[in-house]
Amino acid sequence: MTAAVITRKPDGLLVSRHFRAARERVFAALSDADQLRQWWGPPSHPVVDCSVDFRPGGVWHYRLRGVTDGIEIWARSVYQEIVPPERISYLERSSDADGRVTDERPAAFVTVTLDPDDAGTTLAIDLRYQSPLDRDRAIRHGVEGGLTRALDALDDLLTE
Repeated sequence: MTAAVITRKPDGLLVSRHFRAARERVFAALSDADQLRQWWGPPSHPVVDCSVDFRPGGVWHYRLRGVTDGIEIWARSVYQEIVPPERISYLERSSDADGRVTDERPAAFVTVTLDPDDAGTTLAIDLRYQSPLDRDRAIRHGVEGGLTRALDALDDLLTE
């Protein structure tokens, strides 16, 4: 298993990971609500609700719930660009259960790219925040560890 590589940038993070799966298979895991439910949240905070309207302008709304503490985290993403099976971009914000944007966590503009090679696909997640302070706030909220553990779960899903 390959580990995720995290690069901190002044206004964001770049997280990359190689998977032994075809790009189309990885893309499907990023665009389908049933598959996102299986891997998106880290094991400590799995996805318990997820709806996806996978089109530019469409909304991905999900809820994570802490296994031990029951703390719930809602998020709402609006898809900006979708280029199957190469790229997805969206604006992610914290939200409430009804999808109303909240300020619990900093907003991130996210671009996911999928680059194929003979051995599989490299997934790169580029998260950009409005400021270095917002990036640091996201790190304090656990974005690095959460994404790393979620990508471990994605690897498990892709190798089933």
